[in-house]
Amino acid sequence: MSTTAATELRHQFVEVEGARLHYVIAGSGPLMLFVHGFPQHWYAFRHQLAEFAKDYTVVAVDLRGVNLSSRPKNLRDNGVWVAADDMKCLVQHLGFSTCILVGHDWGAAVGYSFALHHREMLDRLVVMSGSHPATFDRELHYNESQIAGGKHWLRLRRPDSATKLAVNDFEALKQTFAEHRFFTKEDLETYLAAWRQPGAIEGMVAWYHAEGWGPAEGLSPAHGNYVHEVSPQTITVPTLVIYGDRDKFLANQNYDGLDKYVPDLTIRRIEGGSHWILDEHPALTNRYIREFMDRTQSQDQAAQ
Repeated sequence: MSTTAATELRHQFVEVEGARLHYVIAGSGPLMLFVHGFPQHWYAFRHQLAEFAKDYTVVAVDLRGVNLSSRPKNLRDNGVWVAADDMKCLVQHLGFSTCILVGHDWGAAVGYSFALHHREMLDRLVVMSGSHPATFDRELHYNESQIAGGKHWLRLRRPDSATKLAVNDFEALKQTFAEHRFFTKEDLETYLAAWRQPGAIEGMVAWYHAEGWGPAEGLSPAHGNYVHEVSPQTITVPTLVIYGDRDKFLANQNYDGLDKYVPDLTIRRIEGGSHWILDEHPALTNRYIREFMDRTQSQDQAAQ
């Protein structure tokens, strides 16, 4: 992020039910809310914050248990549904009635959940490197590629996962980023500072313990439907989905048949893109978001 953009960011906190959330905020205009994934935090959206602060109020949050946000005391006080309610509280705290939600990885799941639980508060949804609960569940049951790609969720949801991730100063997490040249030394140091905080790793893996995502293992069935309490799982807002077709965690088939659940759908596939498209292709992801916003806003104006 440029020096100018970085100095414009304001770090703030909000008390929600059972947690204290940290977020950064900049710009003015309609609210664009950015929700990160594992093992990142608000910093994952540094490129988007710099771009969209030009004409939006941009907010990037640290989810419960992550970075500067508080750690839940109980396992049930974590996960996708809880985070969706946290985003509702944050939007209201900021003085807005609606938002554009942009989510990556976990944040994509939070975005879909928010769209299903709080439709009246959502103008647009942007999903990056994330799967709809219905297609995710389908692929974890029947797609051997996704079943293999989801083995890491089994490791993350085990009781000792936090201890293993912390070995040798978080070597496993560092390797996740080190294998990609687009992550800089500054990026890694920023995330290391967050992981080294007391309780931070425990707070992050609590998501996997609470949700139970992953392929079948032993007597535990495959599970990917993280919004099972809502039916039908139809997203009724304009939605942009961006994904890299070399994502080793999410098989491309997660996006097959997505229009059944998301009628107003725009899909942008990044050829050769990894799971970390925010960092790998920041200019391209920004362009796709900008094009989506401009086109759908023009359609709204024409319909009035």
